[in-house]
This record gives sequence, C-alpha cells and structure tokens, in this order.
Amino acid sequence: MKNIFRTIVSTMNKTFYLVRMRKSYNIPDKKNYKVISLGLGQQSTALYLMSSIGFVERADFAIFSDTGSESKATYEHLKWLKNWQKENDGIPIIQTGKKSLYNDLIHGTNKSGNRFASIPAFTKDENGNVGILNRQCTEEYKTQEIYKALRKIYGLKFKQRTPDTEMWLGITLEEIERMKYPRTKWLTFVYPFLNVKSKKSGHDKVPYTALFRRSDCVEWLRANNFPIPPKSACIFCPFQSDHRWRDMKLNHPKEWKKLIRLDEKIRNSTQKGIEKPIYLHRSALPLKEVDLLETQLDMFTSECSGVCGI
Repeated sequence: MKNIFRTIVSTMNKTFYLVRMRKSYNIPDKKNYKVISLGLGQQSTALYLMSSIGFVERADFAIFSDTGSESKATYEHLKWLKNWQKENDGIPIIQTGKKSLYNDLIHGTNKSGNRFASIPAFTKDENGNVGILNRQCTEEYKTQEIYKALRKIYGLKFKQRTPDTEMWLGITLEEIERMKYPRTKWLTFVYPFLNVKSKKSGHDKVPYTALFRRSDCVEWLRANNFPIPPKSACIFCPFQSDHRWRDMKLNHPKEWKKLIRLDEKIRNSTQKGIEKPIYLHRSALPLKEVDLLETQLDMFTSECSGVCGI
C-alpha cells in the first residue's frame, strides 16, 4: 500500500513539475513537438523569426544549447531575441547548458568532469606536418544538451522512448553538403531553407519556402528591420578565419587574453593521451606569435547550431 501511495505521489509531482515547466516557457501541451535548433547565427535567427511571425509554419519552441563560450556579441544578440520574443509572442526560447567549455578545457576535463573535452585543435609532428584532432565538443556540449532538454519537456523517465520529433535546422543552399540523416527513428530533421525533411530512412521534399542562401537570410532580416546577428561560434573555435582572430586581438582584449591562456594551457596534453603539442591556430604555432592575415577564410563558414553532431 505504501509503495502504491509513493507511486501516486511521485506521478503527481512529476505531472505538476511538467505542467509548471511548460507553462513557464509557454510551451503547448502536445504529444509531438516541432523544435528549432537555435544557433543564434544569421540562418537560425532568420528561421526563428520567420516561424514566429508566420512567414513559415510556426514551430513549438526553440532550443539554444549554450556552451558558455560564445562571444559577448552573441550573448547580447540572445538578450535582444529573448526580449523580442516576450514583446511579440515569439516562439519560446529554451537555453540549455550549465557548463563552460572554456573552463573545462582549461581544467582538462569534459562537461561531466571526467576526461579531456576534445575540440578540433591542430597538432604538428616532427616533420612539420599539421594534423587535426577529432571533434567531440559539438556532440557533448550541443547535441546531448538539446536531447536532454527535449526529454525534460516530454517528461520522460530513464530509457523511455522519445516521441517523434521534428528538429528544424537553418542550413542554406550553399552548404547543402551539411544536410544529414538522423541516427534515430524518432527524430526527423527539417531543412526549411532547402524544402527537405530527412528521416533515418531517407529524404522527402516538402514545400516550406523559397530556397534560401545565407545572403538571402541576411536580406530578409534587413527587409524586415531585424538586426543582423554576429557569427555564432565559441570564441576559441579553431575553424575560424584569421580575420576573426585578428578582430578578437584588436577589438576584444579581454577575450584575446583568455584565448592566449587557453592556447598555452592545452599545448601539452600528454596526460590526456595526446603526444604531440596542441594549437588553436591552423598554422600549429602559438596564437600570440601568428601573423594574422585579413585574407584567410573560415574553414567552418556556418554557425555552430549543433547540426554537426546530430
């Protein structure tokens, strides 16, 4: 009898928590959700605003998976977007993430505190050949956090299957190669700017809007009097251009100082199983010694919305 009573109380508490959480974010009570993966760059911001004002179908909510390591400009943009959402009945925004990837790298751990958090940093062997480390940061600090948030919103217990869910991604025409199949049956990737739905079994064409490039997103934002977001990525992302490194050095001295500290901190990671020295810059030189050229292009031109890992 006591066990039955405890089960009833536990179920009631769970239901109350779930209702309160959904109500606090103004999330509709549904069996299946349509969710925008909000990276806070130009494309996902445009998708969020388009969906909020009815330019495309309205999603149920958006998730921003925060690594704690975005630029000051990105966090200012997030503040603006949240204010706009409240004033204009925009799609609810859920901000996840309680850890700082920067701090974890400084301390040589991942978000669970156990092992090295791997970013796509560069190495150099005895012959001067430059290599790149595997990237686990997107999976651990973006993708997994999005899935955790989804499970909380659905109110799922351990090992309960996630209901069928649409994840909307702001990938545009010039980066169509980034379009992926989901690894699980319950998940469907929706690419509104490409008019494609992607399931584990294959792709389907679905008419959402005209085909969009990144430049079209920027043009749409300007035409609708919305601010143009800054590029969204961790401030220390090794894939960024020399132009961005240089901008950080000249215009953001506090952040630049943090970058120099991190670059030097990760250099010797032999205790983490990496024999060769590690560098943030693609030249495999200490960041403070690099001649930062204006003409160097990004290796990763898109916002880091978590799509790389899902």
